[in-house]
Amino acid sequence: MRYPLMAALAAMATLALVSCGVPSTPAFVKKAASSDLYEVAAGKLASEKGQSEAVKTFGQHMVEAHSKTTEELRGIVQSEKLGVKLPTEVNKKQQSMLKTLTEAKPEEFDQLYIQQQIKAHEKVAHLFDKYAERGDNQALKQFAANVLPTIKRHLEEAEKLKP
Repeated sequence: MRYPLMAALAAMATLALVSCGVPSTPAFVKKAASSDLYEVAAGKLASEKGQSEAVKTFGQHMVEAHSKTTEELRGIVQSEKLGVKLPTEVNKKQQSMLKTLTEAKPEEFDQLYIQQQIKAHEKVAHLFDKYAERGDNQALKQFAANVLPTIKRHLEEAEKLKP
């Protein structure tokens, strides 16, 4: 190798990114898409099972917003030729969360849904914030930066619905 110092620095930079908790591009794409799948499924449940009109409306808003985000993400993955396959089903933890909502008694549903929404949006806000700041794909960094304010707004909306 002609430039061992450059190779060493590049390796150190990669290690620094990984150790700082910045997800790789494939990991970010998969986590973001999985989050959207969960939000759409949970939102549909809320719009059907919600006891208050506010929860039903919020659920429908989540379906619409996260369906749109999924399409934007899919477009970037295709245009950037990232070769990352977006998940088509929620992960096991999300399945469990959805099962909890499905089996919830009507009087418990709104509170459970809002609790899940707060936690889910906190987690995904952290993911998007890290990738927007230090991700390695410019188009995805811009996507994360553009979507982050919406995620934070959803979090604030969910917190206002806390019983």
